[in-house]
Amino acid sequence: MINIFNSPIDPSQLDEFAQGKQDENGVETKIFDVKKRKPQVTYGSDGRRMLDGIVEQQQESNTLWTTTISRGVANEWREEATGTRLQKTKRYIYKVSYDAQLLVRQTYRRHATAILIATNLTLFLLFLYICRLFPFNK
Repeated sequence: MINIFNSPIDPSQLDEFAQGKQDENGVETKIFDVKKRKPQVTYGSDGRRMLDGIVEQQQESNTLWTTTISRGVANEWREEATGTRLQKTKRYIYKVSYDAQLLVRQTYRRHATAILIATNLTLFLLFLYICRLFPFNK
């Protein structure tokens, strides 16, 4: 396929290109005549960042923690709101399994003594039955 980039430029076509803008005096105006100044970034011996020799404004720790926590919550909400059905299902299963694990842990903590006593009593009775030390329906 032949297009404008594959064909050479003819001298007759050079006048078709746009000319630069000129002011009233006939002088071409420059589009980018001023170079923007970038601030000079340096770091002090203590690691603080300085812009043009002035210490950059530091934020308080309370502000930083607030920003971090709010971003984390916002990201979590966004993840819950977006995603395919499979991703939502996986998140739901993960949450349910985590809740089930917590329930089991709390149950063991609440009833640990009773569970241990019942287990030990059962094992002791099983031992007596095996050794025929206790009369179990002779």
